[in-house]
Amino acid sequence: MKAVLKIEFQRLFRSVTFYISMGIGLILTMTQFVMVGLQESMHILDAYSPKGISEPYGVFSSYFGMAGPPLVYRQIYYLILPILAVFAYATTFCADHNSGYVKNLYTRTNKKYYYAAKYIVSCTAGGLVATIPLVVNLIANMMVLPSLKPVAALGCYAGNGIALWGDIFYTHPYIFMVLYLILIFFYQFIFVSLALLLSTWVNNRFLITLFPFLLNYFSYMMLSFIKKAKYSPIIIMDMTRINALRFGPVVLECVCLTVLFGGVYFWRQKKDEGL
Repeated sequence: MKAVLKIEFQRLFRSVTFYISMGIGLILTMTQFVMVGLQESMHILDAYSPKGISEPYGVFSSYFGMAGPPLVYRQIYYLILPILAVFAYATTFCADHNSGYVKNLYTRTNKKYYYAAKYIVSCTAGGLVATIPLVVNLIANMMVLPSLKPVAALGCYAGNGIALWGDIFYTHPYIFMVLYLILIFFYQFIFVSLALLLSTWVNNRFLITLFPFLLNYFSYMMLSFIKKAKYSPIIIMDMTRINALRFGPVVLECVCLTVLFGGVYFWRQKKDEGL
């Protein structure tokens, strides 16, 4: 198992698709930094008025996950995250079968080790391409703006004291950022697990890459129609829309969907002969 896992991680860090996914994410987050954070760093006091309730520009008001307009970069980012997470590495499962790579591999190791290693590395890759661009944006803002502790009374932030980790946001904002990045990291497991499961039936990499995105968007539309949009991953991963979220349902959704898709994926290995 260790040998197969090592090989898969080596393949990941040599994978062009991994760096393409990472690059697309970085383009979106760093364009937002140039448009918002960098501009605000040149006029930090413009937002502050001693006669009113206000504060200077800071890290948390300019950060990609929390900033105001322009919203297009954040909206695109959260919308296409399933594509980036799957494209990063999960599609190599399909490529391995199409190329005959697994035929050779199965003669040297148990296929369950390959399935497990592919799952672990694909999920890790999906989580990394989803969170590293956000971390880079946060660090960039920290380099040019002051880390002013958020003040709830100003009404400048999307989260309130009863929102998901709202109390942590106003007392220890960086801990809040870390927790939310962890949440986003693990939510990619849903899309990757679904893509790997689909790969056991379909050999079309294009379809495998798009299907989790399409299903995610379709579920968002359906949940919006029945007034339950807050349970959509599109909403959950957006830090500015956390007021309606609670920790229990958020974690339960992530765990249940990941276990469901991942469980069927591992069950399907019994039918895989590498043909």
